[in-house]
Amino acid sequence: MTSLVAVDIGNSSIKLGWFPSEESRQLLPDSRVQNLHVGQLDSPLWEKFCEMIDDTAHWVVASVNPDACEKLKTAISITSPDAFITVLQNSMLPIESDIQAVEQVGTDRLLAALAVTAIAPHSKPAIIIDSGTAVTVDVISPHGTFAGGVIMPGSALIARALNEGTAQLPQVVLDQNNAPSPIGKNTQEAISAGIFWGLVGSINELVRQQRLLLGHSTPVYVSGGDSWIASHLEFECQSVSNLCLLGIAAAVEAGLQL
Repeated sequence: MTSLVAVDIGNSSIKLGWFPSEESRQLLPDSRVQNLHVGQLDSPLWEKFCEMIDDTAHWVVASVNPDACEKLKTAISITSPDAFITVLQNSMLPIESDIQAVEQVGTDRLLAALAVTAIAPHSKPAIIIDSGTAVTVDVISPHGTFAGGVIMPGSALIARALNEGTAQLPQVVLDQNNAPSPIGKNTQEAISAGIFWGLVGSINELVRQQRLLLGHSTPVYVSGGDSWIASHLEFECQSVSNLCLLGIAAAVEAGLQL
Protein backbone atom coordinates (compact mmCIF):
# COMPACT_ATOMS: atom_id res chain seq x y z
CA MET A 1 0.00 0.00 0.00
CA THR A 2 1.40 3.36 -1.04
CA SER A 3 1.89 6.15 1.47
CA LEU A 4 -0.90 8.73 1.15
CA VAL A 5 -0.85 12.48 1.68
CA ALA A 6 -4.36 13.92 1.87
CA VAL A 7 -4.67 17.64 1.20
CA ASP A 8 -7.66 19.89 1.84
CA ILE A 9 -7.26 23.32 0.23
CA GLY A 10 -9.80 25.80 1.50
CA ASN A 11 -10.42 29.43 0.71
CA SER A 12 -7.55 30.66 2.86
CA SER A 13 -5.72 27.64 4.26
CA ILE A 14 -4.20 24.30 3.37
CA LYS A 15 -4.51 21.26 5.63
CA LEU A 16 -2.29 18.24 5.03
CA GLY A 17 -2.47 14.79 6.56
CA TRP A 18 -0.04 11.91 6.11
CA PHE A 19 -1.16 8.28 6.17
CA PRO A 20 1.91 5.98 6.23
CA SER A 21 1.60 2.87 4.10
CA GLU A 22 1.54 0.46 7.04
CA GLU A 23 -1.04 2.20 9.24
CA SER A 24 -4.83 2.51 9.35
CA ARG A 25 -6.36 5.20 7.20
CA GLN A 26 -9.19 5.73 9.67
CA LEU A 27 -6.78 7.30 12.19
CA LEU A 28 -4.92 10.59 11.80
CA PRO A 29 -3.03 11.79 14.88
CA ASP A 30 -2.16 15.47 15.20
CA SER A 31 1.53 14.65 14.73
CA ARG A 32 0.81 13.83 11.08
CA VAL A 33 -1.33 16.90 10.35
CA GLN A 34 -0.10 20.32 9.25
CA ASN A 35 -2.06 23.53 8.70
CA LEU A 36 -0.61 26.18 6.42
CA HIS A 37 -1.61 29.44 4.80
CA VAL A 38 -1.26 29.49 1.04
CA GLY A 39 1.83 31.66 1.30
CA GLN A 40 3.67 29.13 3.50
CA LEU A 41 4.46 26.53 0.84
CA ASP A 42 8.14 27.41 1.08
CA SER A 43 8.21 27.84 4.85
CA PRO A 44 9.92 25.74 7.54
CA LEU A 45 6.48 24.29 8.42
CA TRP A 46 6.11 22.95 4.89
CA GLU A 47 9.66 21.61 4.86
CA LYS A 48 9.20 19.92 8.22
CA PHE A 49 6.03 18.19 7.05
CA CYS A 50 7.63 17.04 3.80
CA GLU A 51 10.57 15.53 5.69
CA MET A 52 8.18 12.85 6.99
CA ILE A 53 6.92 11.89 3.55
CA ASP A 54 8.52 9.34 1.24
CA ASP A 55 9.38 10.57 -2.24
CA THR A 56 6.89 8.31 -4.04
CA ALA A 57 3.84 9.08 -1.90
CA HIS A 58 0.44 9.58 -3.52
CA TRP A 59 -0.77 13.15 -2.91
CA VAL A 60 -4.55 13.40 -3.24
CA VAL A 61 -5.86 16.95 -3.25
CA ALA A 62 -9.34 18.37 -2.65
CA SER A 63 -9.44 22.06 -3.48
CA VAL A 64 -11.89 24.95 -3.66
CA ASN A 65 -9.05 27.35 -4.54
CA PRO A 66 -7.58 26.72 -8.03
CA ASP A 67 -4.69 29.20 -7.63
CA ALA A 68 -3.60 27.66 -4.33
CA CYS A 69 -3.88 24.19 -5.87
CA GLU A 70 -1.46 25.14 -8.66
CA LYS A 71 0.98 26.56 -6.12
CA LEU A 72 0.79 23.35 -4.10
CA LYS A 73 1.44 21.19 -7.16
CA THR A 74 4.51 23.28 -7.94
CA ALA A 75 5.76 22.97 -4.35
CA ILE A 76 5.29 19.18 -4.41
CA SER A 77 7.15 18.87 -7.72
CA ILE A 78 10.11 20.72 -6.21
CA THR A 79 10.16 18.80 -2.93
CA SER A 80 9.18 15.34 -4.25
CA PRO A 81 9.54 15.16 -8.03
CA ASP A 82 8.67 11.43 -8.04
CA ALA A 83 5.40 11.89 -6.16
CA PHE A 84 2.08 11.06 -7.81
CA ILE A 85 -0.56 13.82 -7.58
CA THR A 86 -4.32 13.43 -8.00
CA VAL A 87 -6.59 16.48 -7.88
CA LEU A 88 -10.04 15.22 -6.99
CA GLN A 89 -13.16 15.81 -9.02
CA ASN A 90 -16.56 14.88 -7.63
CA SER A 91 -16.98 12.26 -10.35
CA MET A 92 -14.01 10.36 -8.90
CA LEU A 93 -15.58 9.85 -5.50
CA PRO A 94 -17.16 6.49 -4.60
CA ILE A 95 -20.33 7.96 -3.12
CA GLU A 96 -23.87 8.11 -4.44
CA SER A 97 -26.04 11.20 -4.15
CA ASP A 98 -29.64 12.14 -4.71
CA ILE A 99 -29.18 15.85 -5.31
CA GLN A 100 -29.17 18.09 -8.37
CA ALA A 101 -25.89 19.00 -10.10
CA VAL A 102 -23.59 16.97 -7.85
CA GLU A 103 -20.61 18.22 -9.89
CA GLN A 104 -21.23 21.68 -8.41
CA VAL A 105 -21.22 20.51 -4.78
CA GLY A 106 -18.14 21.34 -2.74
CA THR A 107 -15.88 18.29 -2.78
CA ASP A 108 -15.20 18.81 0.92
CA ARG A 109 -18.88 18.19 1.69
CA LEU A 110 -18.85 14.86 -0.14
CA LEU A 111 -15.59 13.87 1.52
CA ALA A 112 -17.01 14.59 4.98
CA ALA A 113 -19.89 12.27 4.18
CA LEU A 114 -17.47 9.59 2.97
CA ALA A 115 -15.47 9.93 6.18
CA VAL A 116 -18.52 9.39 8.37
CA THR A 117 -19.62 6.34 6.38
CA ALA A 118 -16.10 4.91 6.82
CA ILE A 119 -15.60 5.55 10.54
CA ALA A 120 -19.23 4.91 11.51
CA PRO A 121 -20.64 2.62 8.78
CA HIS A 122 -23.88 2.00 10.68
CA SER A 123 -24.68 5.72 11.08
CA LYS A 124 -27.43 5.97 8.49
CA PRO A 125 -28.97 8.48 8.40
CA ALA A 126 -26.50 11.01 9.83
CA ILE A 127 -26.01 14.76 10.07
CA ILE A 128 -22.58 16.36 9.55
CA ILE A 129 -21.72 19.87 10.74
CA ASP A 130 -18.52 21.28 9.26
CA SER A 131 -17.76 24.75 10.56
CA GLY A 132 -15.07 26.91 9.03
CA THR A 133 -15.15 29.86 6.63
CA ALA A 134 -18.57 28.54 5.74
CA VAL A 135 -20.74 26.30 7.92
CA THR A 136 -22.37 23.30 6.29
CA VAL A 137 -25.00 21.09 7.87
CA ASP A 138 -25.26 18.09 5.56
CA VAL A 139 -27.18 14.84 5.56
CA ILE A 140 -26.41 11.21 4.79
CA SER A 141 -29.67 9.51 3.88
CA PRO A 142 -30.94 6.25 5.40
CA HIS A 143 -29.61 4.56 2.24
CA GLY A 144 -26.09 5.96 2.73
CA THR A 145 -26.25 8.53 -0.06
CA PHE A 146 -25.29 12.20 0.18
CA ALA A 147 -28.67 13.92 0.45
CA GLY A 148 -27.66 17.60 0.48
CA GLY A 149 -27.93 20.11 3.28
CA VAL A 150 -27.36 23.73 4.20
CA ILE A 151 -24.57 26.27 3.62
CA MET A 152 -24.22 29.48 5.61
CA PRO A 153 -21.41 31.89 6.57
CA GLY A 154 -19.09 31.05 9.44
CA SER A 155 -18.17 33.32 12.33
CA ALA A 156 -15.20 35.09 10.70
CA LEU A 157 -17.12 35.70 7.48
CA ILE A 158 -20.06 37.20 9.38
CA ALA A 159 -17.73 39.45 11.33
CA ARG A 160 -16.01 40.66 8.15
CA ALA A 161 -19.33 41.27 6.38
CA LEU A 162 -20.60 43.41 9.26
CA ASN A 163 -17.40 45.44 9.23
CA GLU A 164 -17.16 45.88 5.45
CA GLY A 165 -20.88 46.38 4.86
CA THR A 166 -21.39 49.15 7.40
CA ALA A 167 -19.86 52.54 8.05
CA GLN A 168 -19.07 52.24 11.75
CA LEU A 169 -19.24 48.67 12.99
CA PRO A 170 -15.81 47.28 13.97
CA GLN A 171 -14.56 43.85 12.97
CA VAL A 172 -14.76 41.51 15.94
CA VAL A 173 -12.71 38.39 16.63
CA LEU A 174 -14.64 35.91 18.76
CA ASP A 175 -13.11 34.51 21.93
CA GLN A 176 -14.01 30.89 21.27
CA ASN A 177 -13.17 29.83 24.82
CA ASN A 178 -15.59 32.23 26.48
CA ALA A 179 -19.21 32.43 25.46
CA PRO A 180 -20.33 36.09 25.34
CA SER A 181 -23.28 37.36 27.30
CA PRO A 182 -26.43 37.46 25.17
CA ILE A 183 -26.85 41.07 26.31
CA GLY A 184 -23.93 43.08 24.95
CA LYS A 185 -23.05 46.22 26.91
CA ASN A 186 -21.18 47.87 24.05
CA THR A 187 -21.00 47.55 20.27
CA GLN A 188 -18.25 44.92 20.22
CA GLU A 189 -20.01 42.79 22.83
CA ALA A 190 -23.28 43.10 20.91
CA ILE A 191 -21.64 41.96 17.67
CA SER A 192 -19.87 39.06 19.43
CA ALA A 193 -23.13 37.95 21.01
CA GLY A 194 -24.99 38.17 17.72
CA ILE A 195 -22.41 36.12 15.83
CA PHE A 196 -21.84 33.54 18.56
CA TRP A 197 -25.39 32.87 19.66
CA GLY A 198 -26.78 33.46 16.17
CA LEU A 199 -24.64 30.62 14.81
CA VAL A 200 -25.47 28.32 17.70
CA GLY A 201 -29.19 29.07 17.35
CA SER A 202 -29.14 28.57 13.59
CA ILE A 203 -27.45 25.19 13.84
CA ASN A 204 -29.75 24.04 16.64
CA GLU A 205 -32.79 24.86 14.55
CA LEU A 206 -31.39 23.35 11.35
CA VAL A 207 -30.62 20.06 13.07
CA ARG A 208 -34.05 20.07 14.73
CA GLN A 209 -35.71 20.52 11.33
CA GLN A 210 -33.56 17.85 9.69
CA ARG A 211 -34.29 15.40 12.49
CA LEU A 212 -38.00 15.94 11.95
CA LEU A 213 -37.43 14.40 8.52
CA LEU A 214 -34.77 11.84 9.43
CA GLY A 215 -35.69 10.78 12.96
CA HIS A 216 -34.98 12.30 16.35
CA SER A 217 -32.17 9.85 17.11
CA THR A 218 -30.16 10.69 13.98
CA PRO A 219 -26.49 10.99 15.07
CA VAL A 220 -24.66 14.26 14.54
CA TYR A 221 -20.94 14.66 13.75
CA VAL A 222 -19.03 17.93 14.05
CA SER A 223 -15.74 18.99 12.50
CA GLY A 224 -13.94 22.12 11.34
CA GLY A 225 -12.11 25.13 12.72
CA ASP A 226 -15.18 26.45 14.54
CA SER A 227 -15.90 23.15 16.28
CA TRP A 228 -16.19 25.10 19.55
CA ILE A 229 -19.81 25.39 18.50
CA ALA A 230 -20.34 21.76 19.50
CA SER A 231 -20.17 22.44 23.24
CA HIS A 232 -23.07 24.91 23.00
CA LEU A 233 -25.49 22.82 20.96
CA GLU A 234 -28.58 21.44 22.62
CA PHE A 235 -28.14 17.89 21.33
CA GLU A 236 -25.44 15.27 21.69
CA CYS A 237 -22.86 15.24 18.92
CA GLN A 238 -19.53 13.59 18.19
CA SER A 239 -16.53 15.75 17.34
CA VAL A 240 -14.26 14.30 14.64
CA SER A 241 -11.10 16.14 13.65
CA ASN A 242 -10.01 16.39 10.03
CA LEU A 243 -13.13 14.93 8.45
CA CYS A 244 -12.13 16.03 4.96
CA LEU A 245 -8.71 14.39 5.21
CA LEU A 246 -10.26 11.19 6.55
CA GLY A 247 -12.73 11.36 3.68
CA ILE A 248 -9.90 11.51 1.16
CA ALA A 249 -8.36 8.44 2.76
CA ALA A 250 -11.72 6.65 2.68
CA ALA A 251 -12.18 7.55 -0.99
CA VAL A 252 -8.75 6.18 -1.89
CA GLU A 253 -9.40 2.99 0.09
CA ALA A 254 -12.74 2.45 -1.64
CA GLY A 255 -11.22 3.15 -5.05
CA LEU A 256 -11.19 6.44 -6.89
CA GLN A 257 -13.02 6.40 -10.21
CA LEU A 258 -10.16 7.80 -12.28
